[in-house]
Amino acid sequence: MPVPTTAEMQPPLHMPRNEIETPALVIDLEVMETNIQGYVTFAEKHNVRLRSHVKTHKNAELAKRQSEYANNSGIVCQTLSEVEVMVKNGIDDIYLSYMVVGRKKLKRLVWLAQKLDRFATTVDGPGNIKPLQDVAADHGVKIDVILEIDVGLHRTGVSPGEPALTMTELIREQSNLNFRGLLSYEAHVKSEAETQTEYEAYCTEAMDQAQNTVELLEAEGIPVEEVKVGGTATSKYSGKHPVVTEINPGMYPFMDVGELEHRPFDIDKSDCAATVISTVISKPSEDRAIVDAGSKSLSMDKPQYPVPKHRDDIKYVNASEEHGWIDTTECSDPVDIGDRIEFIVPHVCTTINLHDTIVGVRDGCVEELWDVQARGKVK
Repeated sequence: MPVPTTAEMQPPLHMPRNEIETPALVIDLEVMETNIQGYVTFAEKHNVRLRSHVKTHKNAELAKRQSEYANNSGIVCQTLSEVEVMVKNGIDDIYLSYMVVGRKKLKRLVWLAQKLDRFATTVDGPGNIKPLQDVAADHGVKIDVILEIDVGLHRTGVSPGEPALTMTELIREQSNLNFRGLLSYEAHVKSEAETQTEYEAYCTEAMDQAQNTVELLEAEGIPVEEVKVGGTATSKYSGKHPVVTEINPGMYPFMDVGELEHRPFDIDKSDCAATVISTVISKPSEDRAIVDAGSKSLSMDKPQYPVPKHRDDIKYVNASEEHGWIDTTECSDPVDIGDRIEFIVPHVCTTINLHDTIVGVRDGCVEELWDVQARGKVK
């Protein structure tokens, strides 16, 4: 194992926030807990299960906490490697919202399924249904599966209606697969809707497609136990639809600039728990300052740039790997070398994946330290 350098060591518990070495990924615990409780309350009110997607933070302790808040609702993972990390840390109820292909990986899937109290995986066509059946049969195991239907994202999933019925019948023909229900992921709404009214209308339209498919299956005598839906932006709209049994948001404890820009009617800066604290390392001119948080500290995989959490008079305008360009043209308070600037992250999932440690802060001091245990676990 590599020996960590001093810079890679975690900040000590109870260290003041303003002494944390930068750049540092920090979570405001009070804001995080408020965000989690908001989704828990929504799920309880609308009688849906809140199964949180842990690809956002990749930490088993946070995953357990989210599940416990939601009446031990289990979690969602996106890769087998994430499932492995969660299983090794004692989580026993996991849904894998991803198609697993390749005999070697399928053997791992079956091995993991045998270690869990409850497990389901995702399929959408013969190319991932039949190989799963073959490996499950080889090991004498029955695997619960969820069929993904495409309600508008046009990424994965079979078309709703008759194509979904045909695929469901194929699943039910497999002696080692149990058809459990549908995944109806409506993420396209986030890029199409601009107002709350449009969010509600577009999510309802997507869920109506799911309901029509459920009615078609049930008319053929096929029970549909679960309809899983929703990301952070859409869950509170789709989750109101009577066909939905479970919402699977991921970013909701933390929020980010993407959520701010897409849903200004729902959230503001105060709802953003995840930030990266940076230090000004250079001030080459009166209209420009440079901070130590670049694209290796703040993920730039989306078009959004970081947003200052506590200032409106400066802008993050460009990044290289370890440098962030700050426009200080309209700066009302001077920015000097050594100043600390806190940024709401552009995309929280990929930003967390850049860091070894998540620092939880309350009342200005370090209270929690979480390793990003499934960082880089993409297989």
